[in-house]
Amino acid sequence: MRRGGRAACPAATAWRGPRSRPGRPRRTRGGWLHEVLIIGGGPAGLTAGMYCRMRKMSALVVDSGRVGGQLVSVYGDKPVHDWPGVHDIIANELAQRLIDHAKALEVEMTGNQKVEEVTSGGEAGFDVVARDVVTKEERRHRASSLIVAIGGGAFEPRKLKVPGEDGLSEEALTYRMPDKAKVAGKKVVVVGGGDSGLESAQAAHEAGAKVTMIQAMDRFTGMESNIDLVNRMEIPRHFSTRVRQIDAEGGRIQAVWAATKGVSDPMRLECDYLVVNIGAAPNLDAVRSWGIEVESNLIKVDCSMRTSVEGVFACGDIVTYEGKYKLLLTAASEGCVAAQSAYLHVRKPQRLTMTDLWT
Repeated sequence: MRRGGRAACPAATAWRGPRSRPGRPRRTRGGWLHEVLIIGGGPAGLTAGMYCRMRKMSALVVDSGRVGGQLVSVYGDKPVHDWPGVHDIIANELAQRLIDHAKALEVEMTGNQKVEEVTSGGEAGFDVVARDVVTKEERRHRASSLIVAIGGGAFEPRKLKVPGEDGLSEEALTYRMPDKAKVAGKKVVVVGGGDSGLESAQAAHEAGAKVTMIQAMDRFTGMESNIDLVNRMEIPRHFSTRVRQIDAEGGRIQAVWAATKGVSDPMRLECDYLVVNIGAAPNLDAVRSWGIEVESNLIKVDCSMRTSVEGVFACGDIVTYEGKYKLLLTAASEGCVAAQSAYLHVRKPQRLTMTDLWT
C-alpha cells in the first residue's frame, strides 16, 4: 500500500512470470529461460554445465547425439590413458562418470537435439531452435548466455578420395575407432599415423586382428606413449605411403593398393576391414550463421573463452587460440573457464578488491 491508503498500481507492461528458485530456469512469455544453454554434451560441455551449477546457475546441455560426446560416439570401449587420477579407464565409463556427476549437480541434459538456429531474444538474450533428430519435432529454448561445445559433432572425417572407397559398407570401412567385434580375426589396414590411427591399430591388434599401418609421412606423429605401444606390438607399418585404390565387391573389401614414395610399383595389401584416421574437417556453416567469428575453420576465442558475440562462449575441440592443445583434459578445463565467463556475464557480481575486504 502507498501512503494515504492508495493501493500501488502494478506495471501493466512488465511480466516477470512466477518467481523461480535461484539456479532454476525462469518462466517467461517465450518459454523457460535458462541462464546458460550449452550446445554439446562432451567433456567440455558437461564440465561447463557442472561449473555453472556450482555457481547456482540454471544450465541446460543440448547434444545432437548421445550425451557424452566422442567418448561414447568414437572411443567407446577404448581405454583413456590421459585422464588424471584414473589409469586406463574405458571411454564409455568415463563418459558415464561425467554424466552422473552432472546429474548429481542437477544439470539438465537432453540428447538427439540438433541446434539449427540461434537469434537474439531480447530479454532472454538468445532464442535457440533445435530439432529432434529422431522425430524431427522442433524444440525451442531461451537462454541468457550460450556456451558452444560442439567438439567432434562439428567435424566430418576426411576421406581418401580414391577409387573403390564410395559404396563400402560399415562392415568394411570406418573413419572412427574400430569396433573390436567387427575386426576380430580380420586383416585390418589402418591409414593414418597420428594418435587416432595409432590407437585404432592398438585396438584392432588387441581384438586379434592382423593389422598393417599406412602413413603418408615418413614417421608417426602421435604421442610417444602411443608410438611405443605400437612398436611393442610389432605392428607392420609403411611410411611415406598413400592408398591409391581399393578393390571391393558388393560393399566388401578384398585388397588395398598403396604406393610408397620412391618405389615404382604399388603394393597390394590383403584387407577385410579398412580404418581411415587421417583427420577431420570442421563444418561450421551453422556457427557462421549465428554471427560467430571463425578462424582456420574453428571458433576464435580469447583466454576467457569469449567469442566475437557478446554473451556467447565456446570451449573444447571446436575452438582456437594461441597455444591451443587438443586433449580431453584441456577441453574440460576450457569448459570451466567458459562457465566462469558466462557467470560473470549473466550475474555481473560485484568485483571485490583486497581493500574492500579489509576496510
